[in-house]
Amino acid sequence: MISLNPSGFACSFNSSAIDNLTHDNGGKKEFTANRSRRGRFYNVLSCLHYSEPIKTFWTFTIKEQQTNFEVSDGFYSGQFQKLLKGLTLRYKRAAPNGLKDFVWVSEAQERGNIHFHLVTTTNFLSINYIQNYWNTLVNQDSKNSVDVEFIEQKSIRNISGYFAKYMSKSHDKNFESKGLKDRVIFCRSFGYSRNFKIFDKLTIHRNELLLEFPELEEKKVTKKISEDISIDYYFLDNKKVMDLIKYVDDLKREALGLSKSTQ
Repeated sequence: MISLNPSGFACSFNSSAIDNLTHDNGGKKEFTANRSRRGRFYNVLSCLHYSEPIKTFWTFTIKEQQTNFEVSDGFYSGQFQKLLKGLTLRYKRAAPNGLKDFVWVSEAQERGNIHFHLVTTTNFLSINYIQNYWNTLVNQDSKNSVDVEFIEQKSIRNISGYFAKYMSKSHDKNFESKGLKDRVIFCRSFGYSRNFKIFDKLTIHRNELLLEFPELEEKKVTKKISEDISIDYYFLDNKKVMDLIKYVDDLKREALGLSKSTQ
């Protein structure tokens, strides 16, 4: 069986072998947790783009050097949530600079400071307004605390990959690594708005997937994670995958509706 994500990312592996994954190679618990978190993120980001193409990529930074990460991460994360809530309320009130659909992720810079990335389908947001709002919330005076890039549609997979690599980092407080960029983040790692439909990943037999994607084996990349375990990765057309997942989702809903009507 193959696990197929809305992003067009699919993988297959030997479940029984992963059950015996040693601690030195990540251990089953850590390995599956990282895969689940990363997979969920891929799902959400792809579903956002499927509902309406992602248009902008934002970065929010802190000017002052951050200390006591266990406390300050929570504070800055809370202020970032206030920003998102305030912009969302503006959208609901049809005010300028309102934010509708988005996905965000937190990470650490080389110097250790937490910062936040945000992608959104919203077209019209004033960077001056957003920056002033952010600076006020975190009590700073900075002319470059917010950056925005417009996303070309052909680069959406690159944006997904850039975001998703941070989802594989450990968020365990006992995690140790060299360099502050890889430090633990003591707050939520990612989140999203609730205005778009989230489609779950699909577990499908290889032969069924081959009917839709005859080029499947040609696009396979195999990664060995231990002596006994390897994972096959496939990168498929995002729109075709989403159409397939939506079709299966519709069938399930129809079946559920029929079952309810016969009760």
